[in-house]
Amino acid sequence: MNLTIRHDGFEMTEAIDLHVRDRLTAALDQHATHIRAVAITVRDENGPKGGVDKSCQVQVDLDFRREPVLVKKLHEDLYLAITEAADTIKRTVGRLARKSKKHR
Repeated sequence: MNLTIRHDGFEMTEAIDLHVRDRLTAALDQHATHIRAVAITVRDENGPKGGVDKSCQVQVDLDFRREPVLVKKLHEDLYLAITEAADTIKRTVGRLARKSKKHR
């Protein structure tokens, strides 16, 4: 699976990179044959001000769908934003894959 990870507003550490890869690979692995690309952007929305400003946006390009699937989650903890985005994209891609099979 082709994963592209971008970051903005903080230093990307090995731990964050590993967390993103682990969560997204686990979330999308069962649908990997239908996935062309996955782009993940993790961002600190408002810098040192704090608050619910850590975001994880996941975009998945599927071979059976023209438009990409896009999910964005915000949380005060970046790791939880990543986990919530992975959980949501897993459910969304699974639902779309089931729908696609019904229409074939």
